[in-house]
Amino acid sequence: MDIEIHGILKKVIFQKDDFLIGTLDYEGNTITIKGSMLGIEPEQEVIVYGDWVDDPKYGRQFVFHRWDRPIPKTKDQITAFLSSPLVNGCGKKRAEMIVEALGENALELIMSEGAAILSNIRGIGPKNAAKIAESIQRTFELQRIMIELQHYGISANLVIRAYQTFGSNTSEIIRKNPYELTKLNLIGFLMADEIAKKIGIMPNSLFRIQAALLYKLKELCFEHGHCFVHENQLIADTVSILNHNTDIEVTFEEVQIGLFSLDERRDVVIEDEKVYLPFFYQAEVNLARRVLQMLHLTPTPVWTGLIDLYIRNYEIRSNICLAKMQKEAIRKLFEHNILIITGGPGVGKTATIKSMIEVYRQLYPSSRIELAAPTGRASRKLAEVTHMDHAQTVHRLIGYRIGDKPEYNEENPLDVDLLIIDEASMLDVQLANLLFSAISPRSTKILLVGDPDQLPSVNPGNFLCDLLSAGVPQVKLSEVFRQARESQIVKNAHAINKGLPICVDHSKGDFFFLQREKPEDIAEAILYTIQHFLKMGYSPTDILVLSPMKRGIIGTEELNAAIQTMVNPPSLRKKEIIAGRTVFREGDKVIHIKNNPSKDVFNGDIGVIDRIDFLCDADGTPTDELGIYCIINGKEVPYSYEDLNDLKLGYCITIHKSQGGQAPVVIIPMSTSHYTMLTRNLLYTGITRAEKIVTIVGTMKAMNIAIQNNRITNRNSYLRNRIMSMYYPAAAQKQERYVNPWVPVAANDL
Repeated sequence: MDIEIHGILKKVIFQKDDFLIGTLDYEGNTITIKGSMLGIEPEQEVIVYGDWVDDPKYGRQFVFHRWDRPIPKTKDQITAFLSSPLVNGCGKKRAEMIVEALGENALELIMSEGAAILSNIRGIGPKNAAKIAESIQRTFELQRIMIELQHYGISANLVIRAYQTFGSNTSEIIRKNPYELTKLNLIGFLMADEIAKKIGIMPNSLFRIQAALLYKLKELCFEHGHCFVHENQLIADTVSILNHNTDIEVTFEEVQIGLFSLDERRDVVIEDEKVYLPFFYQAEVNLARRVLQMLHLTPTPVWTGLIDLYIRNYEIRSNICLAKMQKEAIRKLFEHNILIITGGPGVGKTATIKSMIEVYRQLYPSSRIELAAPTGRASRKLAEVTHMDHAQTVHRLIGYRIGDKPEYNEENPLDVDLLIIDEASMLDVQLANLLFSAISPRSTKILLVGDPDQLPSVNPGNFLCDLLSAGVPQVKLSEVFRQARESQIVKNAHAINKGLPICVDHSKGDFFFLQREKPEDIAEAILYTIQHFLKMGYSPTDILVLSPMKRGIIGTEELNAAIQTMVNPPSLRKKEIIAGRTVFREGDKVIHIKNNPSKDVFNGDIGVIDRIDFLCDADGTPTDELGIYCIINGKEVPYSYEDLNDLKLGYCITIHKSQGGQAPVVIIPMSTSHYTMLTRNLLYTGITRAEKIVTIVGTMKAMNIAIQNNRITNRNSYLRNRIMSMYYPAAAQKQERYVNPWVPVAANDL
């Protein structure tokens, strides 16, 4: 049975989230306490319930399992509480006025009668009265809910976040169905399952079965890139996790009933034994419809002889000679409303895009041309190579904010005549759907440029490959130009793509292979190689280390720490901030990992920490909050401590994160310890990120495994079939059941 102790919290020694270590004034003695506590300030009275323990390092302590805050009774206690940060709109002067007017029952009166009892007090007006009353009611209501739920292992921080959605019914909702927490993306199924056991939810509860189905469906979709999961596989996998470590067995039939109930509730879509999350189903159906509209509409005919004349004029002006397929691509642009150009490195995709823009402008001088790409780095690269300064991300092009309907959509389409999308292999089905919904099929021509041999999109779908296999008009550029043929990077990339071994001539200076066996030796060689390139005059921002995995000695996490220590060691002249296990130091190379249009930074953008300093508010006045100022894409971007979740060290990143970007020097560890990630398209993608030099450090055995492993995980997608079947009415009718398609779910929200 818990021991009950009344005291005054004197000092908070350490606090992270809701875990607190502090000192308590208990009967005139100072004792150390630790446990889960949130929303309490020093000098406030608390009641803690727990046990005394003898810690070998810190001595006798009181470890509490739950806590309570009695309603202040004396005038001094009430004044202190009202003037604390817990109460909005009330400083010490107002607090004294309230206590003077309402006496020692002030808090009880405010909680029972609300803002009305404060409005008549001179100096507090209706607006402040409402703030004060709401703060007090929320504080004690939230405290009551915390006390009711903390027995089930639910942290105070989690309760607060749930309370923001469920309000005063939080306790009742969670005790009835703790799996509601998973819908808010606050916790995953496994943690909710532990809470449910403590509450006493039966193993075969429909709530539990439905939550497990949704958990497994999301996991399979986001981990494997699927748009749907086959019904029998989903049920079987769900039965497996439901029956793990339980006494009552859940049957296949019970899970099947749970799945059908989710379909009835429209939490999933079941179509021909394919189970979709609603937003993936709607994205796939809408996207197929928009693509078909563009395929069916015939563009205004243009005489081929006139196109050829403009092509010849462009060649003369630019002093170049376009290849046969490049000219064919230009002609096809005027024959179709949607066209795909594919090809590997060195085949002239960039030159083809530039020539298409020039010829199109000659034919349509007043036309509006827009360029975009899925990532910020890819869009800036597109702007550089085409000499057009307005290339942007797809998100910015359509005016997209997570959770909101994009600014440009079917009702308000983009005012553009020719839209060019580079790195189209990175488009997932949801983003592609939003993009095509923002295009008017009758007035916009779209050109998709990409390399289907690179890694597919990070999020679910197989957009580019689906369109190619569905027969959407396409031109494949395959002729490697003379200058590119001299590059070992280009030659070896094409060799890898064909399953052939690489050829390395170190004397040419653009491709190196350093043989190392052990991961420790590979890591050491990578650091030595970086030092070598730094001495050659390259900067840390010019050098990009690409690892197939995050974990391990040669994973991104440990390599980032090792490289940081070498190129930007601690110094008394450099400030630093610690966030979790990461040290951010002035001068560090960092990568932004989430799209944030409000800051004009996007997933994959790389920058440098310029300084660590106090942040400023909206009018430029310095605050007392320390933050990081980064230079990203030539602009200063501030990050608060909370924003640091969007930043990671950028000396070493995964090959997946490198898509759409390039660097002068690329270094890749290649070890059999990364066996599960050794695939041809991963290696091919990594090598093609280099502009000047590639260095691979590792074993030839691992290289050959990757080259021979052409295993491309099959992604469940029905987009190709929908396009080829010319869109059937049944799908259109089913689509109308689902609303709010503008809330896509990202992998890190699971």
